Amino acid sequence: MKALYKFFKSVRLAVVLILVITALSLLATLVPQGRGGAYYQGHFSPAVFRLISWFQFDRVFSSPLFLNPIALFTINLGVCAVDRFIRRVRAKAVKRYGPDLIHIGLLVLIAAGLVTALGRQEKDYTIAPGTEAALEHTKYTLSLQSFEFLRYETGSPKAWISTVSVVKDGKTEIASFPIEVNHPLRLKGVTVYQNSWVSEATLKLPDGTEGTMQAGEVFRDGPSFWYFADIVRDENVLKALFQEYRGHSIVSMRKVGPADSIGSYTVREVRQSTVLRAVSDPGFLPVIVALAIAAAGLALTFIQKRREEKT
Repeated sequence: MKALYKFFKSVRLAVVLILVITALSLLATLVPQGRGGAYYQGHFSPAVFRLISWFQFDRVFSSPLFLNPIALFTINLGVCAVDRFIRRVRAKAVKRYGPDLIHIGLLVLIAAGLVTALGRQEKDYTIAPGTEAALEHTKYTLSLQSFEFLRYETGSPKAWISTVSVVKDGKTEIASFPIEVNHPLRLKGVTVYQNSWVSEATLKLPDGTEGTMQAGEVFRDGPSFWYFADIVRDENVLKALFQEYRGHSIVSMRKVGPADSIGSYTVREVRQSTVLRAVSDPGFLPVIVALAIAAAGLALTFIQKRREEKT
């Protein structure tokens, strides 16, 4: 029993566990998390895909590979805190509560991290202007009033702005709120971020049916291939920019809006939809509390040492 107690209060154990946890955390930044199996099969070699599946690298923070070192580190911190408290009482030393608060803050931080890893939920919603989306597991409904995609003069993206209204239980909570990349919408229990956008065009096919395509897609019309490059604003009207290819060469480029024809196809609608990401993180508040406790411990330790130096 003494050997086990000595093992768990070891500083060497703490250092090793910190290194392991850090290495696994870095690994999680190299392997995209939470994607489907098809994604990993398509982006990695068969051998790497097998490693990802076997060790659950696709969800590192909720895998036993990560949770076991975290559990050991939690025990290590707890035993160190208890051992320090007991030794201080026996020696009747000066009471210093700063280090104790730091240990408690770290323990709370670990617990908060686990809550985040196991309970964090996020989902993307593609919304076109004038439409709405009900956020899952909440009572909120977002209506997109407008979506602006601003560019610099060079053509590179400058800002995405999704102006939304928020309804809860049939009542308007927020009449208008502009969501930007660094300006999310914070609601109770969920935060909504500006994630990306989708450019779409609805075309009437020669047989009378309709189909929708996104920027980056191609359709064939006789000897030509039409590439949907982007959506541009022409005289305050959204138009789809198509490039006509024959072989490997571009032979024409056209901006087409609603009711315009392109080859034997007719454009019915051109629209840009926003992609908003709703994130629910139950561990966010505990993380703030943990950091506050640890900061208080550091401050108290500094103050006590300064007082001892003066005396």
